[in-house]
Amino acid sequence: MSDCNQQSTSQQKKPLQPLFLRSLKKLLKIGKIILTCLVIIFSPFIVWVILSLNRELIVIMANWDWLSSTFPLLFHALGEQVNTSAFARGFNEAALGGLLTLFGVVVTVWYYQMVRVQEVTEKRLFVIDELLEELKKNRAIVAALNEEKVDQPCTMDNDKFPPGERVFVTEAWHKLGADVALLPRRLHLRLSILYGCLNRCRNKDDYHKNKASIDRINGIIAELHKFRSSLSKSDIA
Repeated sequence: MSDCNQQSTSQQKKPLQPLFLRSLKKLLKIGKIILTCLVIIFSPFIVWVILSLNRELIVIMANWDWLSSTFPLLFHALGEQVNTSAFARGFNEAALGGLLTLFGVVVTVWYYQMVRVQEVTEKRLFVIDELLEELKKNRAIVAALNEEKVDQPCTMDNDKFPPGERVFVTEAWHKLGADVALLPRRLHLRLSILYGCLNRCRNKDDYHKNKASIDRINGIIAELHKFRSSLSKSDIA
């Protein structure tokens, strides 16, 4: 009985570990996003604090007796400039101008990043829609080929599919070109293998030679639908 109880408890712990890891990864990802946003928002204040510390450090160094005695000419002239109100006012004005420039750069980079994300998301949706439409046509052709009996004469070599021409539709794949690389790497690899097999099919015999790869078209369509649904609507709003 004790062995059975230990096995049952160990089996219950195993499903909890992946769930805990996924939750931990989500929390770390959310924490990273929050930290990045806070750094971007408070970056001018952080830089202001650093500049203020540097100003105080310059004042301390200028009034340090050891440095003044070691480098009298340099620190005597520096002390005359640092210990005036004009130095503090000029330093603050220069720091304020730098902070305004920094804030403008941060806002500009953030804006172009958001625009870039929106453009990439819209282009991904366009690529997915084009491929889904074409793959559904090819799935219908595959279904028609599978309905034919093995000993039945090949009906694909007719006026609709002249000899030497492709049996399947691949225009969208060639038209999209490098834009297909916007898809995830694994999905892009599966599509490349599938379309490579589709391009080689000139008749029914070629289909049967590449049947193992072509029949995975349903899984690829499902994966495209899954990836499309994972794209956030807020990215394209």
